[in-house]
Amino acid sequence: ASYVRPDLCLCGGLSGCKKVAAMAEAHHVKVIPHNPLSPISTAACVQLDACIPNFALQEYTGESEPPKSELLLKPLELKEGYITVPDGPGLGVEINEEALKMPEDPKVLDTPIGFDGSVQDR
Repeated sequence: ASYVRPDLCLCGGLSGCKKVAAMAEAHHVKVIPHNPLSPISTAACVQLDACIPNFALQEYTGESEPPKSELLLKPLELKEGYITVPDGPGLGVEINEEALKMPEDPKVLDTPIGFDGSVQDR
């Protein structure tokens, strides 16, 4: 494989994804984190990207439209096609507590579950 595409939100968070990146590095394989969710998961991915030597590219879904754009008090900074690594505590971003009070838009997800109870990707 030329690259792996771990989903930080499905493979054990930052620690699990860093382990995947280390295994990939041992085989000279690049990492392109999968990121279909929110600016919060993007912030986590950017922190991972900054600390792995085999980072190649970050998937970015565009988070400039509501409701995603309202989740952070200050959006991630984009400059010339790059995301600036936030340097605040934790993931480097502040969550907009008011946005969390917005009514839910429930979605029915048909998530495949393996025989061992693990979430599987399609």
